[in-house]
Amino acid sequence: MKRKVNKSVLFIMVILIVFSMSGCFDSIEADEMAFVVSLGIDKGSSGNLILTFLVAVPISIGVGGEIGEVEKSTTIITVEAPTINGAVSIVNTLLSKRISFSHAKLVLISKELAQEGVEKYINALIRFREFRPTMFIAISRDKAEEFLKAVKPVLEINPAKFFEMFMVSYKHTGYSPRSELETFYLKMECTCNQPVAALLDINDVSDSSEFERILSEAEIDEDSTIEGDYKAGEIPIISDTKSSNMGLAVFRGDKMVGEMDGREALSYLMVTGDLGLVYYSLPDPEEGRKYMPGDFTGTEIEKNYISLRLGMARKPSIKVKIKDDRPIISGSVFLEGDILSVDSDQDYSVGEELTKLENYASEHIRKNIYEFLVKTRDEFKSDICATGKPVKKTFLYWDDWVAFKWMDKYEKAEFNVDVKVLIRRSGIMTKNIPMSLLKGKDK
Repeated sequence: MKRKVNKSVLFIMVILIVFSMSGCFDSIEADEMAFVVSLGIDKGSSGNLILTFLVAVPISIGVGGEIGEVEKSTTIITVEAPTINGAVSIVNTLLSKRISFSHAKLVLISKELAQEGVEKYINALIRFREFRPTMFIAISRDKAEEFLKAVKPVLEINPAKFFEMFMVSYKHTGYSPRSELETFYLKMECTCNQPVAALLDINDVSDSSEFERILSEAEIDEDSTIEGDYKAGEIPIISDTKSSNMGLAVFRGDKMVGEMDGREALSYLMVTGDLGLVYYSLPDPEEGRKYMPGDFTGTEIEKNYISLRLGMARKPSIKVKIKDDRPIISGSVFLEGDILSVDSDQDYSVGEELTKLENYASEHIRKNIYEFLVKTRDEFKSDICATGKPVKKTFLYWDDWVAFKWMDKYEKAEFNVDVKVLIRRSGIMTKNIPMSLLKGKDK
């Protein structure tokens, strides 16, 4: 009898527990929440933070409207507080709805704050369950508040969709890195890799007369083209959309130590294997060093280029040997592509000319990647390409790996870079027949 009573009591307790777990005691309706699309974090006074909330206005988004009217589909709230959560509490005193980050797409941290260290802010974001791990993180070269105020989507009504598409543009441009919150956190805590983040800024060019100044200031070598050799905010382009995403912010630990431009970001994607399908232009192999970048006097000679569509043929290979306490890092990058355009009369679609183009493109990219790696070693002293990962696997005990101090060893690293480019297709034109051969050179 006692056993039956115990079973009955146990059954009742289980039923009560099940019902209590199925309750909605902490539920909140969707129309009772104010959804933050983007969060900006700037340095405030007396150790405080300036938090900027870009909040979606659901009614304006839902009923339609004119594209580009972001001021109608969002509202900006800026507050100073010691912590992110403290700022949320202050903002909640002003709104009829409760602030929610469950649909936030971007956290934007100012360069000034990033240079001092972002560990405590990243930890706060990772710990709070409303911030999704797949949310994007970026660095604003100027104030994050000013950037969010200047955002004006031209092709999107929904601001959340704009930021989502804006931050994945690296897949088809190659000019910025993959920059997600979870990835950033894991690299920040890693002993064989360092984090990077997308570089954003306001591109406030109002007249094409400014292009010459921007081009003359670009850091370009003799054997390169000018596309991608810019950082966000310094691009020769005029648009209603003032926001720009080009380049990457380099970190050592949790502190930002430097910037790289779009071309260097492209090299980063190639080494890490995150490159999508991108357009890539290079000088014509027959031109040699005929093109002298930076010389915009109006007397420059005609410049011929070749445009390719490039993508990863397979994952890159990184091997590391330790010789005399110095890492010898050998990296192999495998690319394949299509010919999109050839400015000159040369036919690179078949035979020896195709091989010449493949070899030239391979060497051109190899040189860029090598210079990129040297810059991470000498200027930033930061292994952002995870070249230490193969070395880490050789250690049996964690304490031995930590005592090895890979980041210090990386400062003495030597690089051997090999790039293989295969041209698979020549577009829908199988043979290039110059007009000069048919009608004469003057036609």
